Amino acid sequence: MPDLWEKKYKCPICGSTVISKRVFSEKVRIKRYESDLKPIYEGINPILYSVVVCDSCHYSALESDFEMSVSPILLQDVRKVQGEIRNTEILNFAKERDHKTAIFAYALAILFYEAKKQPCKVAEMYLRMGWLYRELDDEENENKALAKALSSFETCYLNTYIESDKEPMILFYLAELSRRFQKRDDATKWFSTLVSKYKNSTSFYLKAGKERWQELREK
Repeated sequence: MPDLWEKKYKCPICGSTVISKRVFSEKVRIKRYESDLKPIYEGINPILYSVVVCDSCHYSALESDFEMSVSPILLQDVRKVQGEIRNTEILNFAKERDHKTAIFAYALAILFYEAKKQPCKVAEMYLRMGWLYRELDDEENENKALAKALSSFETCYLNTYIESDKEPMILFYLAELSRRFQKRDDATKWFSTLVSKYKNSTSFYLKAGKERWQELREK
């Protein structure tokens, strides 16, 4: 059985039909998680295919967001981004993706999420981009992406409305990325907020946050 299948989408900006590959759910097998909850997959990595890119106008977003309509207020900013990337070499995103192609897709998605004023999504894109660089053993670009993820998570947490089911994830990465960049006081503050505010939660991020916080206090 193949790992990938093709799904059709309608681009909300130009109306084109977009074909993007998806990973069969039964083919997704997680062996373990790293300290920042980066999944290590057995076989194909679905993170390579999370972003859908329109090959006509280059509009890009996570698969779950791609067909959502864009507010007319933000459309001008979206079109400005499209104008800036029109002459850029665009890879073929409809085929099987390597890490280079996937990272390019995330870079495009970041531009459009910034245009749509969605710093929480920008943070997630930088986080996943950092993970892809890690798989390439490119530590310099991994750290650049994760530093931008931390900055974007801060903007997200301080300046936007956050749904309660999303907050543990955001607090975890505020803490974990602060810890990674030796910002011990910030890491302690965010882990403490996560553990105290969501102490009765069954969140995966709470469990991991408690473990990391304990490790931090024991050092």
